[in-house]
Amino acid sequence: MKKIILLITFQVVLIAGELTSAMIQAKKEGRPLMVMVTSKSCTFCEKMRTTTLTNPMVEESIRDFMFIEVDQDTADAQRFLGKYMTYAPTIFFLSKYKIINKAEGYLSSTDFLPWVEDTKRKLSMNSSSTAQSTPSYKESAPSIDWMYDIPSAVDYAKQTRKQIMIFVNSSRSKWSRELESKTLSSSRVKGALNNFVWVKVEKNDASLASYGLNPTHVPTVYFMTAEMRELVVSKGFFDANDFLKYINYAKSKI
Repeated sequence: MKKIILLITFQVVLIAGELTSAMIQAKKEGRPLMVMVTSKSCTFCEKMRTTTLTNPMVEESIRDFMFIEVDQDTADAQRFLGKYMTYAPTIFFLSKYKIINKAEGYLSSTDFLPWVEDTKRKLSMNSSSTAQSTPSYKESAPSIDWMYDIPSAVDYAKQTRKQIMIFVNSSRSKWSRELESKTLSSSRVKGALNNFVWVKVEKNDASLASYGLNPTHVPTVYFMTAEMRELVVSKGFFDANDFLKYINYAKSKI
């Protein structure tokens, strides 16, 4: 059977082999196992691999874990993790064959560290010194992690089965700043948009036209499906109460 070659170079024990071998080895050494499940069609797996997992704080935090990367279509991955997987990348934390935590989708280093630290707490492991100030997953509010462009937001929304919110702004627009700093920072708005992927673009961004979007005002917010079907559009500044009406209307059209 084809061996899995690991490409990660940070300070953990690297093993070339199958998931079964890794689980046996981790149990034998008394170490927790971190498994990143990827897929050939996953565009965010490479970003997770080369950006998040190579962050110095993440490297220190996971140094006591054994690590292996597996393709979701391999027999071992399907046998042990298949029923727990929805999409790639997904990172499983295991101890003695038991799943302790599961972090789904692409996560920045800031968003991934709480998962590592929460796992270590559950296993009574010492926290990393550089991660001491990182709040636990349960204690921390969901962070607003803006996608860097519309194609990435579309790809991620399809992977995670979410919708898309496109915030068209201008750096010179007072009302754009007000919408972002007041309305979009509201805990009620964040909660209502939990199933939306957020992306922010300037009004003159060429990618807007390529998706058939032609905003005439700033700010303008498009609520779209992952297939870029328009749900509803809000034009101008709205406080949290009024903006929630657009969100709820968009959800009713999904």
